[in-house]
Amino acid sequence: MRTLTIGRYRVTGLRDRDFRLDGGAMFGIVPRVIWEKLEPPRSNDYTVPIATRPLLVEGAKCGPILIEPGIGGRWDARARKIYQIDESRNILNSLEQAGMEPGKIRCVVLTHFHLDHAGAAIRCDAAAPEFVNARHWIPKIELEVSLARDSARRASYRPDDAEILLNGGLLDTFDSETLKIDEGITIHQIGGHSDGVSIITIEGGGDTLCFWSDVVPTRNHVNPNYIMAYDLNVQKSFEVRRRWIQRAVDGNWIGALYHDPEIDFVYFKKDGGAWSHAPLSQ
Repeated sequence: MRTLTIGRYRVTGLRDRDFRLDGGAMFGIVPRVIWEKLEPPRSNDYTVPIATRPLLVEGAKCGPILIEPGIGGRWDARARKIYQIDESRNILNSLEQAGMEPGKIRCVVLTHFHLDHAGAAIRCDAAAPEFVNARHWIPKIELEVSLARDSARRASYRPDDAEILLNGGLLDTFDSETLKIDEGITIHQIGGHSDGVSIITIEGGGDTLCFWSDVVPTRNHVNPNYIMAYDLNVQKSFEVRRRWIQRAVDGNWIGALYHDPEIDFVYFKKDGGAWSHAPLSQ
């Protein structure tokens, strides 16, 4: 766990539960002979490790902000087996290590409603919100798709999460391209991976940090062609990834990687036609 200063904001990288997914699905049409050199799969099932890395942002006028709480622990035995969820760490322990109580969180930002991003917004031991004093922001289309239960990627959604937050009166939606939640913090709704998937930029003191969500899930997805099989609209995903990754390179942005099992913050690089990454120094 480490903390960065971006202008007046204090940004701390947290950790919820790790899990595992099929390596081929994580890299889409990229041949295994290529992607397995980047992220070696486990030999018996060809799965790769997947982290969940929320961000805690302090210094906003609204109070502490939690970006993407994590996959959470409200899972039955079958789901735990499928996703191989690791219970050795969780968002509540991570917040405690950062000196933050769940009740002090005033805003939760959900980039989309996929279960591995929104699950930790719900308590493990009850069908109730975890962050009871926080407004939860989500793109409107993501709420609609989740509740409709008929998306082409419906297995990635758990409608109960949305219903619990709605019933608790804690859920706010937006349908604009951008939503500014504080002077230097903006949600950008870009689509591709899902109908409304968003990224978040935090600006201050001449620096920009970008929380990439599933648009660039790990350091190995910096190449715009490396698109997950989970992405709903491959062409749009390619277009928005190419544009936003190039912006990050040009602006020397710090990237916050949500799913990377090894690295939390990186810089993206491009040398000629080759895309690469460089970890943020300690």
